[in-house]
Amino acid sequence: MKITEILRFLDEEQIPYVFRGKAESEVARFSSLTRYKPGTFTWVKKQENIPDGFDCAAVALAFVSEGVTGAFPNVIETSQSKRAFFSVMEHFYGETESRPAIGQFTYLSPQVKLGKDVRIGHNCTLDGDITIGDDTVIWNGVTIVNRVTIGQRCEIKSGAVIGHDGYAYTEDASHKKTMVKHFGGVTIGNDVLIGENLCISRGTIDDTTLENGVKLDALGHVAHNCYFERDSAMAVPCSVSGSVHVGENAYIAGDIIRNQCTVGDNAFVGLGAVVVKDVPADTTVIGNPAKPYSKKEV
Repeated sequence: MKITEILRFLDEEQIPYVFRGKAESEVARFSSLTRYKPGTFTWVKKQENIPDGFDCAAVALAFVSEGVTGAFPNVIETSQSKRAFFSVMEHFYGETESRPAIGQFTYLSPQVKLGKDVRIGHNCTLDGDITIGDDTVIWNGVTIVNRVTIGQRCEIKSGAVIGHDGYAYTEDASHKKTMVKHFGGVTIGNDVLIGENLCISRGTIDDTTLENGVKLDALGHVAHNCYFERDSAMAVPCSVSGSVHVGENAYIAGDIIRNQCTVGDNAFVGLGAVVVKDVPADTTVIGNPAKPYSKKEV
């Protein structure tokens, strides 16, 4: 195809860019920079990612971040280079899977309500007052119970467990423990990702909530009453204790968050941090216990 087709798509997606080169040039498929294949388009995230001795002039088309330089004959420079590159890959070369609407050995209780074009994999259990929005995909071996609402265009990967009671108990004078019955549910917005083997507990009274655009990676735990605001993200593996509030566009990277803590809007919790008190908005914290981080001047 010609580069003009790619530029037209970027315009439609409203991805800002600057193009330099010959728009009528032909490109075919894609490849990584480290294993570049002649005639393809590739992505250069940072200047230091260009291998020593690499012939930039041989690249048919390069998507580059702002400030990346090289003798590329055709360049799409953008502040959203990752989004642009992978969006083009998916749009022009994405493969549409053909799968049944409901897989083998999957159980749906009578109260389950499915939107249009919902796909559910093999060996799943949906048992309770459950509503699934249009175009949502649920992979294999997923368990969803009690009262759960899932929005449109979500993806729930294999092994996820959503809706069981969380870990809470009362005890008497002799320390005999009795588990607390939960009456809340789980509310999940649109365009949410739930990774493999992630557990999400229902709320004790109010719902555990994931707003639109939340992206949660695999092998984590989200406890009862947690609230993730829109476009927040959680990388593998994380343990988020009860009643934690995660702000809009906040990012948690493989961390432990103590119960009832707040992670503010646009905050970044560094890899492996242990959060024991609130994280202010627009702040990066690291360490155990987590403390604010600022890059020192050299």
